[in-house]
Amino acid sequence: MKEAKVIQSRLSRKGVTLSLAQIREHIAEKYDQAEMAEDVISKIVEDLAGSSEMVPIEKSELSHTQKQTLIQQVASTLDINLSLEQITGISKKMNWALSDRASLKERVRDAIIAWVDYQIEQDKRQTDEMMREVEGHLVTRLQESNQHFNNRARDFSERVSDAVEKFRTTETEILDLFKVPN
Repeated sequence: MKEAKVIQSRLSRKGVTLSLAQIREHIAEKYDQAEMAEDVISKIVEDLAGSSEMVPIEKSELSHTQKQTLIQQVASTLDINLSLEQITGISKKMNWALSDRASLKERVRDAIIAWVDYQIEQDKRQTDEMMREVEGHLVTRLQESNQHFNNRARDFSERVSDAVEKFRTTETEILDLFKVPN
């Protein structure tokens, strides 16, 4: 289809670089290929030159800010709030060479979901580690408490035994005082 080449050439003059496959896909989706008159070609060029649905084929076409904005938009649709640092981290791990914005949004969504899964797994590992530390501390403190109780109970028992012994000694001495000689 020579019209696709004409459209690609006109887009190139406007500073927009799209592959022939992208242009043909756009034409197939939105136009009857039999009606490719000059006005239709001009309309397609205008559509593609200002389209937010098409992503240029060169990686450098999307600026850092555009990448961050797209990630933030997709995160918002997932009800996820990301910090600038998190957005930058996701952006660096993304493969930005995709043919259309819908595919790119899917990739961004998948990257955000993978990031969320990673964060959740990290949180779970940290929670498990924290609970092991808390459990270890609890066991140690309970052992200390039991030992303290046992020590105090032994000391108390010894004082009671001493008091009972002293009472018996005193009782024997008193009875000896009132003993009648034979």
